[in-house]
Amino acid sequence: MGMFGYVDGVSFWEPGSSTAQMFAAQVRVMENRIQRSSGILGPESDELHFDPLKLREFFVFLLNDWNRQGSPVLRAMAIGTMQVLAALDQHLNGPLRELGGNPEIRDGMHDALPPNRLLPVTWGPPAARDLPQAVRFELAAIVLDLVRGWYQTIDARTDGQGWQGERLREIVDGYPVPLLLPPHRIPPDLMSTDEGYRRVSVMSLWDTVYGVSRLRLQVVHDGLGHRITWLGFGDPPNLA
Repeated sequence: MGMFGYVDGVSFWEPGSSTAQMFAAQVRVMENRIQRSSGILGPESDELHFDPLKLREFFVFLLNDWNRQGSPVLRAMAIGTMQVLAALDQHLNGPLRELGGNPEIRDGMHDALPPNRLLPVTWGPPAARDLPQAVRFELAAIVLDLVRGWYQTIDARTDGQGWQGERLREIVDGYPVPLLLPPHRIPPDLMSTDEGYRRVSVMSLWDTVYGVSRLRLQVVHDGLGHRITWLGFGDPPNLA
């Protein structure tokens, strides 16, 4: 009997039942080891469900733990799972720069899980689905950092330099709606107005337990960048 791996309800991986059961069990061991969620749920009803952003974050923390690990026995037991995780992460999120320092994982990941065993999958809002995985991941990660308040603008997040920062600005400025966290959640009450020189969007944040939160967010896109200009309950004063 087969198992299916899903992102946003779309199947992209079909491991065998025993493979999926063992993979999930090994992932749970690693989650417990580093005290982080992998973003992989299941298997339940022959399904594994993946959150790409959480998977990337989990895998980066796992790599850091791996590089500090001095036990050759533990490395030998874990390397197969690390290679499979690396292949899945690259397929969903694009290449990971940090993996360059781990050739034992990078060079074997496609032997462990060949690319032809994985189907293309587009995740994120509808407006993002024609973009490469790496760009979708980076945009979603940028918005997550902005919502957390770690950065005020795209320029601050990308150091304001390099083709990547300019490309991201171009893509974000062209969006009909901003990306949210999780990236596939577009709230039903989103309002977005285009004023020519800027776009203003107001939406509810997504609560992972209760769904649409009472907490509201206003985002402005203009010549100064991508900025969160208001956060609170109800609507911003300018909409009242």
